[in-house]
Amino acid sequence: MPADLDLYSIFCTVARCGSLSHAARELYVSQPAISQSMHRLEYMLGCTLFTRTSRGITLTSEGRMLYSYADKAISLISAAEDKLNRMRTLQSGGLMIGASDTLCQFFLLPYLEKFHTEYPEVQLQVTNRTTPDTVELLKVGKVDIALVNLPVVDSALCVRDVLKVHDVFVASDRFAHLKGHKVTMAELAREPLVLLEQASNSRKYLDDFASVCSVTLHPEIELGAHSLLVNFAKIGLGIACVTYEFASEAINSGELFKIDLAEPMPSRGIGLISLEGVPLSAAAERFINIVMENRNVQAKHQVYYGIKTAKQQSWKYRKKGKALAAFPLWIYALPAAVGRGSIWPHIQCGRR
Repeated sequence: MPADLDLYSIFCTVARCGSLSHAARELYVSQPAISQSMHRLEYMLGCTLFTRTSRGITLTSEGRMLYSYADKAISLISAAEDKLNRMRTLQSGGLMIGASDTLCQFFLLPYLEKFHTEYPEVQLQVTNRTTPDTVELLKVGKVDIALVNLPVVDSALCVRDVLKVHDVFVASDRFAHLKGHKVTMAELAREPLVLLEQASNSRKYLDDFASVCSVTLHPEIELGAHSLLVNFAKIGLGIACVTYEFASEAINSGELFKIDLAEPMPSRGIGLISLEGVPLSAAAERFINIVMENRNVQAKHQVYYGIKTAKQQSWKYRKKGKALAAFPLWIYALPAAVGRGSIWPHIQCGRR
């Protein structure tokens, strides 16, 4: 039968003090209580740990061997408890976050900076993947929380909506013939398209919308990053489908123009996800709170998307028997991505 950890702790104190009475004073208990605990430990281990004489006590060979291990174990446990307390109070520890390159650049950075400013001793690790891959990383414990493009339908996940965004088609003046009138998805499908790779959630959302319009999209170019979509569209390589909130600078500057769709795409969401029913670490819980608390501040920066009526927003489609819909007229616009200077050396980023 294994001995109680408290007995080992008392044993180490007695061995270190070399006296039952000194150990009793250090532990603020009576000497008979210490003596009884040592007899109990010896009984449970089946050996004699101390030689008792009129001059005091000394460790037997068995006692010396036990003390060499028990003292280290008690020290390690004490250190672990201290570290756990520091992690609980966010004085140390780590937080692993999964997100796409686009969401890191245009959404996540301000929150990483705020978290790091408040808790500089917590190490941040950001892994860049597509939404489907990020979900898998979360399920196997490679990340603690994740920022993903919605919709994500999975009963194993706890999904928190944090932002509404809108997908639009943009082009350079090479495609000026598409200005000034409404363009159908069928017409767009005949133009050279620059889209995200099929593995991304944003692309799947677009393909589903096109399917509702009885159109199949065959892009000339597929890319893995939102910023590349904007750059390729700027130099006239094709018409790109981008997130309006993340490409507004190029649109407002006149480098690109937004194509007026006859069938406007509805808004979709960005969400923070974690595993349903699995307790969050203190760091993960605090980071989620920072995002959820500060997303309301973004309401001060609301931007009108340009969709005229709620009816135009009320597109619905059914997939596997489940209706998906997204219809807000006003959306929150995040400020431009913050500079990397102060936080980047303290954050591990990786695209694997």
